[in-house]
Formats: sequence, structure tokens, C-alpha cells
Amino acid sequence: MPSYVRTRLLAAREFAIEELAELRMHHPAYDQAIIESLRKIIPFDYFFFSGVDLDNCHTGANMVLMSDMPAAGIAAYHASGLVRADPLLTLVTADRPDLSWFDVPADVKARPEVRALMRLLDDHHIPPRVIFSQWNAAGELYGTAGYARAAAFSEEEMTILSWFSRRFHLDLCEPVLDGFNQQIGLTSGEKACLDLASRGLTSEEIGEKLDLTTETVNSYMKLITRKLGARNRGQAIADALRLNLIR
Repeated sequence: MPSYVRTRLLAAREFAIEELAELRMHHPAYDQAIIESLRKIIPFDYFFFSGVDLDNCHTGANMVLMSDMPAAGIAAYHASGLVRADPLLTLVTADRPDLSWFDVPADVKARPEVRALMRLLDDHHIPPRVIFSQWNAAGELYGTAGYARAAAFSEEEMTILSWFSRRFHLDLCEPVLDGFNQQIGLTSGEKACLDLASRGLTSEEIGEKLDLTTETVNSYMKLITRKLGARNRGQAIADALRLNLIR
């Protein structure tokens, strides 16, 4: 049976949901006046920011950070399963992270599942969208920012929205990730050891890199294993990678 500590640490989604509820009430990054200032420069009907780089919290898993999209529309979008067919998610890549609905190829829009998605969005009066995607070091899509309006955004507007969206998405995610890391309580020295261990270095090699004795490195790794509620060093490294404590 997993320990209470381990069960709690691996419940990243539950933590993020609880943390976001608090952040929306008190954290300055979640002040919607920031978005309203942007809307005065570039008009749009709706916006959304979704996804945190934690287990089961990526875009597509209904992890909404901020949004003024119709709540019923968001619920229907995820409940329908059509999120898996959304071209704005399936066609973006780390090399081409931004995509407008107006640039989705006609043959893709003609697919039955995409036509069903279009009907769902129309039913909830959600106009065409554009998204700006976020990718982690492992090459995984974890977050998106998006805006919706009837008219296509100009190239200049897309440039401004792309610049703003990436920085603002990081600002929204940072307090969630900081809070998650704080509940584990790894020190900077422990994280440095853990990072090097994840790259395959031995305790002796880590000690040489960080100017620490082998005994100190082993002590750090034992503390890390205990804090993560892991059975051994290998499981601690695997959990730390999964939980985005190291990359």
C-alpha cells in the first residue's frame, strides 16, 4: 500500500484544483483586469488559459486556469470527448505552436468528428478560436492560451497575442508549481543532487560536480526518497520527473 505522503504527492490534479480555487480569489496574476486591458487593444469575445505541467493537468484534461468562455460550452467540450479531435490541439507542434481556426485545412474541417465539434461550439455561440500552445522540455503539449472572435486576427494581432499569452500562461502556472514543490520541501542542494542523479550520475560523480562528499550526496538522496515517499532512489527519480520537480 502506498504511504499517505506518497498518495498525497502523486495527487497532483487534486492539489492543482484546490490551489487554483485559492489563487483565483487572491493572487494578482489572476486579476481579470489584466485580460481586460489586453481586450482594449485587441478585441475578442472570449479567452481561455488551460493546463499546468503536472501529472494529469495538461491541456485536454479540463484543467482551466482562467476563462470567460461559456461554462456550459466548456463542460460539453470536455464531456463529449471531442477535445481529442480538436484540430487546434492535434495540428499544433512545438515548432508550430500557434494556430487559428481559419488556417485549419478544409479536409480536416470536413471530418465527421470535427464537424461534430463545430456544431457543439456553434450551439454554445463560441466563435472561431486561435490558440497559442505551451510545450515542456520533454516535447509534450501541456498548456494553451486561446481567444475567440468571428473575424480572423491580423498578423500583427497574432504576434502580440503570442507574446502576451506565453508570458501570462507562465505567470498563471508559477504559483501552482511553487505551491506543489513547497509541499514536498526539497532544498536547493537536494534538487541539484536529484537532477544530476536523473541524468545517470553516481553519488561520487554528483559529489565532484557539486563539490560535496559522497556521504553528503547519499544523505541527500535518502532524504529525497523519504520526502517523496518512494521505496528507493530509482523510484524517487522517476516520481520527481513525473511530478515536474526536475526535467
